Amino acid sequence: MTKKQIKLILAFGLFIVLMIAVKNAGSFLVYTEEPVKSDVILVLSGDRGERTEKGAELYKNGAAPYLMFSGGEVYRNNRMADLMKEHAMELGVPEQAIVLEDRADSTYENAVFSKTIIEKHAFKSVTVVSSDYHMRRVKLLFDRAFKDSGIQLHYVAAPDKNFTPRKWWGNNKSLMVTFTEYLKLTGYFFGKNS
Repeated sequence: MTKKQIKLILAFGLFIVLMIAVKNAGSFLVYTEEPVKSDVILVLSGDRGERTEKGAELYKNGAAPYLMFSGGEVYRNNRMADLMKEHAMELGVPEQAIVLEDRADSTYENAVFSKTIIEKHAFKSVTVVSSDYHMRRVKLLFDRAFKDSGIQLHYVAAPDKNFTPRKWWGNNKSLMVTFTEYLKLTGYFFGKNS
């Protein structure tokens, strides 16, 4: 076999690997576990309601006695955590079971600000809920923020109706969130808070 043939075979192999990686780019972003019993379910802001609905579903199925919402100001003193609380109460979650973190404006802040409240309440286990496309980055950031805390973290993804992991290129929303998540993952690996 000549050097040229070896280079062609290697190039073709690299092309195949690259095509497989591109095809599975959406699926890689999704990280989820089977729900387990926790002290609190923590729902992150940033969607149109699917996350809150997933959190309320988990709460009603007995996954935790408390439901916590993390989300800061969205417009003139209106806080996402309050909007999520109202939504959860409409879904049948009692107000006394709801805990709020109302300052976070990023996933990093969701982790850091929520950790303080979780420690204050002496919760020892947390089920973190976010959109399916967001969960890989959520897991990385939360695992880093809660390192050495002794608090167990579990992750449950809320399917986003506009994101198709296996065909992430199929619509504008899916395409946009896939590219955005990879850019933010890059920021994570270069030490930026995302």
